Parts: sequence; structure tokens; C-alpha cells
Amino acid sequence: MTDTSTLPHAPYIEAIEAALIEAKMQPEQTDAFVEDSYDVAYLRGVITLTPETSDIPVDRYRHGLILIWDWHTGRDRYYDRGPVWQWARLNEDGSNRDPEPLPVPGWAMPAMLVAAVATLAHTGTATPMTTGWHQHLRTPVEAAITEWEKR
Repeated sequence: MTDTSTLPHAPYIEAIEAALIEAKMQPEQTDAFVEDSYDVAYLRGVITLTPETSDIPVDRYRHGLILIWDWHTGRDRYYDRGPVWQWARLNEDGSNRDPEPLPVPGWAMPAMLVAAVATLAHTGTATPMTTGWHQHLRTPVEAAITEWEKR
């Protein structure tokens, strides 16, 4: 994983990565960054899973899939403030298809997100998860994001 220690959402993305590793779904790549190629900058985390490293079915996801976590500021007219999870299939050239919503809360607990991703990987449909993230873990990340917004 790239050093993301200065980014406010890095601890959450790292917790998701650790949960995936614990579940034997080793990510090919994990990144946390500021997406600033649009009118309004927002926080993004991207986790790439491939059949080679993550043991996802090659017949279902030949080139892999990506998990995308976005935290929007609410200043963009197309997105509400807060986090959202999406996923997309990867193409042979490394690009991805249009992202689809992942049926989990934006602050899904890492183990719950892994459960949704495992069912997506093996059945083609993610099991909806309706639980939130542990408050004692969520609070410091949200506080760091609030500070990031003030810059």
C-alpha cells in the first residue's frame, strides 16, 4: 500500500484492506487519494481485486474488479455529502466499466464490507448490508475529514 498517512480517510481504507487480507482476498493494489480532476475535489479510496491475488473467480471476473469509496463534500450538485461505496469490473486494458452501487453503508464495518464483496465475487450479486461502522473508529476519521475540508 502507498503511504497515505496524511490523508484523513487512509485509516478506513487501510482497515478495509486488512479485513480483505484476513479473509484471504489479498488486494492487488490499494490507494487512498484526493480526486481533484473534477470541479469539486473529494476523497477516494480504490481497492483492486484480481483472480491472481484475491482468489476471486476468474470465470466471473477475468480481469478483476475494483471497489471504490468516495467521500463527497456536498458542494457538487450531483452528490450528497458523505461516503458511498461502488464497484466495477476491470477491463483487459486496466480501465473499468461504469461503477455500480455496492449495497452497503458508506461507513460499512470492514468485515461487513468483505462479506458483501465475497458474495459479489462468488455469486455476481452483493448481499446488502445495513449496519454502520463502529462509532469509536468512525469518529476520528470523520474529524480528520472535517479538518481536511477546511484547507
